Amino acid sequence: MIVRLVMATVKAERAGEFNALMRMQLPSLRRSPGLVYAKLARRIRGDSEEVVLYEEWRDTASLYEWTGPELTRARLEPGAEELATSLSVVHYEALDIELVGFAGLD
Repeated sequence: MIVRLVMATVKAERAGEFNALMRMQLPSLRRSPGLVYAKLARRIRGDSEEVVLYEEWRDTASLYEWTGPELTRARLEPGAEELATSLSVVHYEALDIELVGFAGLD
């Protein structure tokens, strides 16, 4: 399982528009084959907001199906990236899954 975090910082005056665009993307993301879970969250920090899109993917093939060939690029609705003052994407391999059939662990 792959965990993907899309993290953005947005000025407070642009946060409403940015969050609306991110929420617009959720239905198509959640229909993606191989997506296990997705959560959109925010944290207000003074005059800006930090937004995190947390995604869990069953496998890398499914993740590539959603992102295209460039995993480190956020897939966002048109106009969203321009509203962010910073944007990053990171991936993690989940360690909390049962390894059935792997190295005699079944």
